[in-house]
Amino acid sequence: MKNIEEVISYHANFIPKKEANELFEHLMEIEELTRMMEITTFAGVHFKFDFGKIMFLDKDLIEQNKFPETVWGHNRIWSEQMLALKSQVEDFTGEKFKTCVCIYYPDGNAGVDYHSDKTAYGDTTVIPAISLGEERQFCFRENQTLEKSSMVLNHGSLLIMKADCQESFQHSLPVDPAYKNPRISITFRKFGY
Repeated sequence: MKNIEEVISYHANFIPKKEANELFEHLMEIEELTRMMEITTFAGVHFKFDFGKIMFLDKDLIEQNKFPETVWGHNRIWSEQMLALKSQVEDFTGEKFKTCVCIYYPDGNAGVDYHSDKTAYGDTTVIPAISLGEERQFCFRENQTLEKSSMVLNHGSLLIMKADCQESFQHSLPVDPAYKNPRISITFRKFGY
């Protein structure tokens, strides 16, 4: 059984407030992110979600259509601001990332239940997550004991889920109507192994 402190690290002021505000405003201007996500499966089943999503990808992944929008939702090549953030995260972690997923939660009525980030498109031993906008409670649940712990992710913070985090814990962003303002989660992911 792992202790949560062994598999995460938290950096409350990773992005200075002014820069975090500017990045938040940049992302809020992207209509594909702030529009609630809808996808249609290959079988023709249509799903609507209570959050918005966009992926930023390396150019080669776009050119090879590795993330078809009908399956993965909207995507685009890194913007200048997101490329700068990617470099900052890579320098800090010593890891290289080819994708990031931005999730827009309009308020506390949107969240996500307990889950682990699966290896859908690459290695998940290190997943950095930037939080922008409204601070929110973020929860972990240990897989064997179901013991829970939580923390508040503030504007401009970096949470790094390290080796064994996805295998030993599930995480969630609980719904809480007390939160009235939007939040954007930016998770950096590797592509391939």
